[in-house]
Amino acid sequence: MPSVIDQISQRRKVGKISHGQSPLRMKPEGKDTALAFRTIRDLHELETLRSIWKSWPGTRDSDIDFFSGSVLSRGSRCRPHVIVLTRDARPDAMLIGLRERRKMPLRFGYFTVCQPEVNVLEFVYGGLRGNASEENTAAFVRQVIRSLDEGDADLALWEPLDIESPLYNCVIQLPHFALRDHSRCLDVHWIMNFPKGLDGLFMSLARSQRSKLRRKYKKVISSFAGTAKVRCFRSLADLDLAISDMDEIANRTDKRLLLGVGVSNTRQIREQMVVAARKEWLRIYILYLDEKPAAFWVGTLYDRCLQADHVGYDPVWSKFSPGLYLFLHILEDLREQDIKIVDFGYKDVQFKRCFCTLRRIESRVQIYAPTLRGLLLNLLGTATQRATDCTRFLFRRTHCLDWVRRALRRQVLRQRCKHCRIAASNPGLCDDPRAGHGGG
Repeated sequence: MPSVIDQISQRRKVGKISHGQSPLRMKPEGKDTALAFRTIRDLHELETLRSIWKSWPGTRDSDIDFFSGSVLSRGSRCRPHVIVLTRDARPDAMLIGLRERRKMPLRFGYFTVCQPEVNVLEFVYGGLRGNASEENTAAFVRQVIRSLDEGDADLALWEPLDIESPLYNCVIQLPHFALRDHSRCLDVHWIMNFPKGLDGLFMSLARSQRSKLRRKYKKVISSFAGTAKVRCFRSLADLDLAISDMDEIANRTDKRLLLGVGVSNTRQIREQMVVAARKEWLRIYILYLDEKPAAFWVGTLYDRCLQADHVGYDPVWSKFSPGLYLFLHILEDLREQDIKIVDFGYKDVQFKRCFCTLRRIESRVQIYAPTLRGLLLNLLGTATQRATDCTRFLFRRTHCLDWVRRALRRQVLRQRCKHCRIAASNPGLCDDPRAGHGGG
């Protein structure tokens, strides 16, 4: 395969690039009087588009109020970057994004190798509203490349795109080879048609699955007669209590104990909940067993889509499958609502395989600026991702992955035991029912 330098040399010969023009930069196209762009970089200016914005259907993340709240929650280093495409002087489509100065973690597996500070153009999930024709999507991508040429950012990032969509194809094909994303990771987006209550769900499953689910559901009811309760939080007034109980559960999850990751009470997450509560989209469900928070489900109900954002459960209650019980309760509680689908998000787990009726392959994708910094970021991102992929492949071939998983489980158990010993000596610090019993 020819090197980048060879490709650039060939382009100079074929394209007759003038002296001093970067071969990685986009050539200006012929002027099309019918097509024009307007880029909005101020939150107040977004209000001039509210009527046309709301008239075009889209995702919750691209809703004007949710998007504005997301920009505000990220602080002074973030501003809108909304590109409006007009055809014959009329708005025809828009690409909704933001520009932010932030650290970009480059990871080897779960470990962060480095975190360079970069300027990012980030386009939200479902951020293309209006006429999503192939011509328009190609025009948007060329406009983004032009913005990178002009120094607006070091890279442009699209939140997961359907790999069969015209936008995805344009993002991976239109940039110069050296500026394309070579570290894309495909992921499965899981979606379920909303059933009308538990009976509707059970009847859609195989007999063995149906029997298993009913046993698990009844086990919680029989084991915690009168003490298994589910609360739904929807208003701003209830938000502090809900977040406090969710934090209590999240602090005991395996991811938090071992890796320090998982849902947390950050400014961005809180602001998103505040916006959702004000718009009456917010749905927070928390399961309490023996009057202690055991599992939570956080999401929104937007445009007939019940979208799950954060879920978690306390491993203390794992034998009762509290997360499953809570989800089944949610389906029953919302059975009279006008809901079409449930969006489970990503991660391939057995729970989703059982329930979901639609799987869509998606991928985050990036375009890098035609600068030395952009090329280095692309090189580092590709190298760390390839190293991670190779390590996982070797672990699977040599059966080391099982050993790593066992080691991680032992580490989690040690963390839990340590947590329980602290709780036993200071009962006020923790309500873990295992405290003082050797973590068993």
